[in-house]
Amino acid sequence: MNGVRAGDERIVKQHAHIEEMDRSLIDLILRRTEAAAELASLCRDLGAPGVDLSRENAVLRLYHSALGRSGTSLALLLLGLGETRKRAAARDPAAGPADE
Repeated sequence: MNGVRAGDERIVKQHAHIEEMDRSLIDLILRRTEAAAELASLCRDLGAPGVDLSRENAVLRLYHSALGRSGTSLALLLLGLGETRKRAAARDPAAGPADE
């Protein structure tokens, strides 16, 4: 019986560890999205294109090389979040995060 309880405790701890990592990932994603919006704003202010396709392709390659096909999907999601934030900032720079 003690083995089951010890196993249950390990499972609870592992769930807590994963939840902590998820919170950290969400924080990093929000920070990355904000940084991408700031970069796009700087580019616009300097008259440069807001999107650099060669850099976006490099991001896709990086995630693909590290995580395979799922990494490419993840990178596309991250780039999409940045685009959503950029569109919201272009509409209203004082607006908060977009929920699109």
